[in-house]
Amino acid sequence: MLNPLVRRLAIGALLAAASLAASAQGAKARLVLPALSVLFAPVYIAEDAGYFKEAGLDVDVSQLAGPAALNALIGGSADFTTIAGLLQLRAAQRGQKTLAIAGLQENATTEVVLSAEAAQRLSAARSPVERARALKGLTLAVDAANGLPHAFLRYVARQAGIDADRDIRLVFIAPPGMDAALQKKEVDGFVFSSPFTLEAVRRGAQLWISGPRGDFADLNPTTYNVLVARDGYCTSAADTCRKMVAALDRSLTLIGTEPQKALALLGRRFDKMDPELLKQAFESFQRNTPARAMPMGKAFAHTVETMFGPQDDKAALSALARTIYTDDFVGGAR
Repeated sequence: MLNPLVRRLAIGALLAAASLAASAQGAKARLVLPALSVLFAPVYIAEDAGYFKEAGLDVDVSQLAGPAALNALIGGSADFTTIAGLLQLRAAQRGQKTLAIAGLQENATTEVVLSAEAAQRLSAARSPVERARALKGLTLAVDAANGLPHAFLRYVARQAGIDADRDIRLVFIAPPGMDAALQKKEVDGFVFSSPFTLEAVRRGAQLWISGPRGDFADLNPTTYNVLVARDGYCTSAADTCRKMVAALDRSLTLIGTEPQKALALLGRRFDKMDPELLKQAFESFQRNTPARAMPMGKAFAHTVETMFGPQDDKAALSALARTIYTDDFVGGAR
């Protein structure tokens, strides 16, 4: 029978070994994405290049379409997502709080494509405002009511003095089906981002309004894509949140400094996409990608001013926005 001292030493050694094993596995976290999109390249690269593991994280990355990704955080079944701050703020208006901890993109890269026939009919419209005004009476597809493409369309319509919800017939179609609906002439166009817009253009559609091209640049900076944690998570797991941002910072750096290596990593993830189409989509994304995760104060303030309409209480929204993000994990705060 072991004497008490030997027993205590043995137990201590077992606990230390267990602690080391847990540390080697990394802190567990679940990150859900709302779609398969080049917009989420920093996450894909962090996973496939091993940046999460090297930061000491064991991250389960999965996909839940559209609003379900944010709902997973709200319901407590996921820890992180990356979405538009606009959507996060809309949820906070309903009392569904989450916390943005890093800005991953501040430039709006949403686009409007029209069929060749519709674009030809409206060819007299030249400036972005004229092109926005010419959308009146058309049938356009967006992915979801009150989603980011819908909000972008509302913004450009307001600049032209029309109401997107009243003056444009909207239909809701998942992104993979948008181009098919355009080809079948079920819609005059759709609102989304590359590679879906690029693919439609390759099939003969016309790029009508484009964020990456610089149309309606006054919309920027906006909370186009932010890393969001579930409410209270970064209080109890602050180190995990820091490591998550650090890993995504490495992805952003790779995209900026070694784009060919970043594109090669994405090629594995998008192996069914035409390589040239992926290259074009990535190059557009790269031009709008920051060198590292960004503070979000200005972007949230500008989102309130531009992406919400005159019917919204912007003073209340500004106050609410200041409660749903923190810059403690970005920049010099790390």
